[in-house]
Amino acid sequence: MAFDCVIVDFQKDQKNKEFLFNKFPYALSTPFVGSYFDILKSFVDGVKTDFFWLTSDLVNLQHFDFNFIPDQHQQKQIHVWNTQSQREGDIMLLPTNEFKSQMNHIKFLRDYKDINYHDTNFEYNEWPSFKFTFDNLTEQIKNQKTRYANYYFKKQHSIIPSFWEDQKLYVLDKNRLNLLVPRFDMKEELYEYSPTLLMDNPSEKLNFDICYIHNGEPQAQENLMFLKQHLKKKPNKLHIIEGVKGRKEAYQTAARASETEYFYAVFAKLKVNKDFAFDFVPDTLKSPRHYIFDCFNPVINYTYGHQAIILYNKKLTLENDGKGLDFTLSQKHDHISLLSAETTFYTDPQVCYRTAFREIVKLLYNKKLKPTVENNFILKKWSDLDIVPGASYVNAAREDALQFVQSHDYNFDVIFKSYEWDYVDVFYKKRYN
Repeated sequence: MAFDCVIVDFQKDQKNKEFLFNKFPYALSTPFVGSYFDILKSFVDGVKTDFFWLTSDLVNLQHFDFNFIPDQHQQKQIHVWNTQSQREGDIMLLPTNEFKSQMNHIKFLRDYKDINYHDTNFEYNEWPSFKFTFDNLTEQIKNQKTRYANYYFKKQHSIIPSFWEDQKLYVLDKNRLNLLVPRFDMKEELYEYSPTLLMDNPSEKLNFDICYIHNGEPQAQENLMFLKQHLKKKPNKLHIIEGVKGRKEAYQTAARASETEYFYAVFAKLKVNKDFAFDFVPDTLKSPRHYIFDCFNPVINYTYGHQAIILYNKKLTLENDGKGLDFTLSQKHDHISLLSAETTFYTDPQVCYRTAFREIVKLLYNKKLKPTVENNFILKKWSDLDIVPGASYVNAAREDALQFVQSHDYNFDVIFKSYEWDYVDVFYKKRYN
């Protein structure tokens, strides 16, 4: 107790703080600002003893030996008493002059030449914990009052944060379902915060519901049987959504049937990939969104997001007004390069024509309004098909789609009508009588 002391006040535990001030009546006190390193550099000139303590009210130190004196060979060391889950502890004894000589030549406190770590089992005053859902996580964080808070989806991991340098966002498991988050002015998502420490602890798997959506397409039952076989050893719950007229209505019917926050939409034209696990976990560092996987199209010999299995956010799906040219792309979404299925749209003439017509309309419209290299490349893949299944129907649909958008001068209100199959069927019947 002969050494000076700097007490960092987090306003976390009044009893811990009172104990420290009883031990060190003339201690230098400061609220936490910046980092321990910043605080040490600011206060070291006021220290009058050869060594000095840095403590905080985060740790119960009632049984700590403040009579500790370093051995002769330890005179230039920083002594740190740390807990098992955080090496950069909240109590340390520093050699005053040696710290002064090094502090302006190192970038981080951990860069100090000689640090002696003492493993301990302090009673740490942990930060509050909250269970979250994917839809309410960002709102909880926006309303966070404490300097840190733990958020967990099901099973909680914990860690003690370090205050040696910048406050970090701690991601405690592989699936990002356990988070220790510093308070900050978040606008939309956690990716706004830096620095972030990603950890590799195991986390639970998530198995969202699956909605199989069909309207009696000729291949629907065969693909459904294949899907059921694929799901035999998987825990996902399967819902059958059939005969719902209208794209928006079908997706929202599926959302209402789902009992989970997200649901997989599997469409009648798809033969699910045998390696697709239905265990994808949405990124909690991002705001809620839809996730579009990949689908292989053998007609154009190309894999991209068209016709693929989609993991829909239930809340967003129910909020979608269906007024965009593409239901999914009109809201926040990510493309995941993971093969989900192979399309069988070409096995029926009418389904083949419908699918190609609608996709090519969207590609042509986007090329006119916001052209991209990728869009142009995909549009070219749909062109000049020869001896492949369904080629003649795709070629016909492409010709009709081009004439359709050009004749209406890319007018959105008219082009939007192709949103529904009944409208596209008129073109099919006109061409094939």
